Amino acid sequence: MDPSKLLPEQSQQALSANDVTRLLGIFDLYADADAGGVKCMTPAGFTRAVAPPALGDDSTQLVFGALFAIADTESRGLLTSDDFIRFQALLCDPDAAFSLPFRAVSHSSTTDFAQSRTLAALVGDDPATKNYIKDKAQLSYAEFIQLVEASRAARIRKAFLSADQQGSGSVNADKLLEILREFVPLESTSLIAQRLTLLSELPEGGRIGYPTFLALIRLLENPSRIRRATDEVLRRETSANVKSPGTLELTRPLFTSTTTLLKPLEVSVLFTLASGQRGAESALLENINSAIDTCMQALRPAAQNDLPQVPPPTTAQMPTRSGLMEVMFQAYNFAVGAVAGGIGAAVVYPIDLVKTRMQNQRAAVVGEMMYKNSIDCFRKVIRNEGILGLYRGIGPQLVGVAPEKAIKLTVNDFVRSRLTNKKTGEIAIASEVLAGSMAGASQVVFTNPLEIVKIRLQIQGEILKETSGTAKAISRSSAITIIKELGLLGLYKGASACLLRDVPFSAIYFTCYSHLKKDIFREGERRLGVLDLLLAGAIAGMPAAYLTTPADVIKTRLQVVAKQGETVYTGLVDAARKIYKEEGFKAFFKGGPARIFRSSPQFGATLMCYELIHRIVPFPGESHELPVDRNAQHTRELSSQTNLFHAGNALRLLHDSGYKFGSPVPPQKAL
Repeated sequence: MDPSKLLPEQSQQALSANDVTRLLGIFDLYADADAGGVKCMTPAGFTRAVAPPALGDDSTQLVFGALFAIADTESRGLLTSDDFIRFQALLCDPDAAFSLPFRAVSHSSTTDFAQSRTLAALVGDDPATKNYIKDKAQLSYAEFIQLVEASRAARIRKAFLSADQQGSGSVNADKLLEILREFVPLESTSLIAQRLTLLSELPEGGRIGYPTFLALIRLLENPSRIRRATDEVLRRETSANVKSPGTLELTRPLFTSTTTLLKPLEVSVLFTLASGQRGAESALLENINSAIDTCMQALRPAAQNDLPQVPPPTTAQMPTRSGLMEVMFQAYNFAVGAVAGGIGAAVVYPIDLVKTRMQNQRAAVVGEMMYKNSIDCFRKVIRNEGILGLYRGIGPQLVGVAPEKAIKLTVNDFVRSRLTNKKTGEIAIASEVLAGSMAGASQVVFTNPLEIVKIRLQIQGEILKETSGTAKAISRSSAITIIKELGLLGLYKGASACLLRDVPFSAIYFTCYSHLKKDIFREGERRLGVLDLLLAGAIAGMPAAYLTTPADVIKTRLQVVAKQGETVYTGLVDAARKIYKEEGFKAFFKGGPARIFRSSPQFGATLMCYELIHRIVPFPGESHELPVDRNAQHTRELSSQTNLFHAGNALRLLHDSGYKFGSPVPPQKAL
């Protein structure tokens, strides 16, 4: 069974199937009760499962009892696996460190307010805060977050001042560790704790200054931020700089110029702790990851170390093939693209016919306009030419679309593979745009002859109707007849406009498609379904289709045969100038909605079929399974455990100040 099916829809957005599998293993390990044959978890089991050692003190059970009450939505005193997974999904929310304490003190998962008296323990001795809440019965959630943040900052300053008995603005390493453990996840035996002396201003017996202390707090309070900053830097690295993940050396200038997630002093502190050298200008990626893992170790309950852990973050390795196998692989891609393109073209051909006729309709001609809009055009084609009229010209379309779509998809995949970092599997946006542009340019050799024959067949119905019963009546021409009339050079009439349309279309389309799959549908964390692929392809087609409509209008006008009384165009610039002069700017977007309705589902269907065929009939020796994005998985785990630590810390402060968890009426406390 797919583990993601266990989650409600909102939780599926926070946790991947791999996350759920890992969490179910934790639940099974700590489920210490049975209810009607169903494994359940008691408050004690819940605490053992989630409480980080960094919060290991006498108040832990009470604090996590309050969090258990949040997870136990039906107040049964036991948690099922579904309850446990939903709670873990809550921890992935960006504001979980605030929302969980708020829920605990407001005794509700829906209220937007909490009683002000409950916050007395969190606001410390700040006079401004005390003056604000003393006459207020309730505080909103937004106010709660702001005051808790201010309270935490005030407590950090107070702790430092208390340790700085000399008033020098600095503390020694032992005192620093004592303060840190109150606010960040850090074990006293960890490698980071042992290297704190390296942050001192003097080599021997030095003390750590207040700015460095603040940088260290901010650096370690959210280890996932270090992970995200490192990922940003890695995405910028080119294949020339990347040797292997273990030996990759990152520099401070590269970090500070690439990411804004970490401030310069925080980067300096990170490099010193990761490298073990005072004032280090560089550090190995392996050592930076080890520093992050040190924080992770302080966040993960000790007993969970017995579970199989998620493999460390790895980078995707691009497959290597011999020359002959590469040729065969590209031929395979070409064949798959041809089949997928034919399916996509057949699905939307009627919309394409309507689009073409709308674009060819001139405003400055003798007589009335034939079509009012796309729907009117659709109706009149059926009335005058029958259902088959909607498929006029589909023969050459199906014959031509196979090489057209095949070459486009094959070139895009080929260029992307050559521009992708072989070690990290990453590709820069500029490289994605270049790959798409080259794919669009390559297809014109097939697209232009196909388009001009298709357009003349699609317009033929109008001409036949207009000349029927007159001396100028003409007979229906076949695709072969049109090709003979045009000749080789004629088949490439309007090629410049075709390039102007297809190059930016493919650049926009393939870039959007790739990022929709990765950033929205989370490819790499889970296997995308048919609907995911269809939606990604369809959505990517919308901006690509509409933004390139002006070039498509010009191409259509250049490729059709002008009727008597219609303007004749001599080239790309001439067509653009005359269309604007005679019909205005809006004329450049005629048929734009029809292009969206045609291109969006066509490319959605085409790319969906292309990827599904790759899965169903994979190239020999190639895996069609998508790799799991271990970096994203580790980042989510770090974020959720960090949120749990800070939420537990806030609740511990409440407990230490006398707050009674579970009491519907919080105790009266003098401010």
